[in-house]
Amino acid sequence: MKVITFFNHAGGVGKTSSVRDIGFTLAQLGHRVLLIDADPQANLTDWLGVRRIDRDGVSRDVELGDTLYPAVLGDDDAEYALPEPVRAHGLDLIPGHLDVATIEPVLPGQLMGVLRLKEALRPLTGRYDFVLIDPPPSLGQLSALAVIAARYVVVPVPASGKGLKGLQTVVQMLARFRKANPELTLAMILVTQYNDTTNHSRESLAQLRAGFGHLAPISAPLAYRPALYPDSQLHGEPLPAYSHRSPAVGEIMLATEQLLAALGVSAHA
Repeated sequence: MKVITFFNHAGGVGKTSSVRDIGFTLAQLGHRVLLIDADPQANLTDWLGVRRIDRDGVSRDVELGDTLYPAVLGDDDAEYALPEPVRAHGLDLIPGHLDVATIEPVLPGQLMGVLRLKEALRPLTGRYDFVLIDPPPSLGQLSALAVIAARYVVVPVPASGKGLKGLQTVVQMLARFRKANPELTLAMILVTQYNDTTNHSRESLAQLRAGFGHLAPISAPLAYRPALYPDSQLHGEPLPAYSHRSPAVGEIMLATEQLLAALGVSAHA
């Protein structure tokens, strides 16, 4: 089971859509995939169309107990375990909720707090091939929890000067996270929001490859598509399901295959 956290402290870099679309593509290739929405904004949950869930034949809104919360701050006399996931688009999902934010101020006071999600994932070995985690765009406790739970990190980076500058901070933070998880590996730098019609985007990609290519594989870029991605989000569908004939689908597939190659995994299950 490969546990991968998509991490960048900056917002608006294509992190959540990449988790959704690469997770969906992995499932389409025959892999068993679990997504974990660790962001209180719960965009991953919303962008998969999960607004209500069914439990015991009853449809209701997502509640805090449906999230990663029980695995992190459950009752002290109970095992820290993830709840049963919901199913969406061929994927399993631990959904997000606004009140997941309550973990942030409490976690530092908990014994082995930042390791609890990592421990909760251990029993799932054999059930899934991949677990993809979407943390909030921050350097706070929820991000630490999500990154330390992973074996691998994918860093989505826009092809821009701002993206390059932010990547330096991400690399520094990963070095700190390795103190709690020495096996943590930067698996891939995922290039997003690439615009081949601008010199700025092309030069940024060249600088990214020259300056950071020694740290991890640099993916083929995901193009800037200001209409298509928001539309798929609005409809609550992974982009390859929403617009399966779009050139973006080929880009997502190529990035997924590059990630699998970086992990030493066959493309098809």
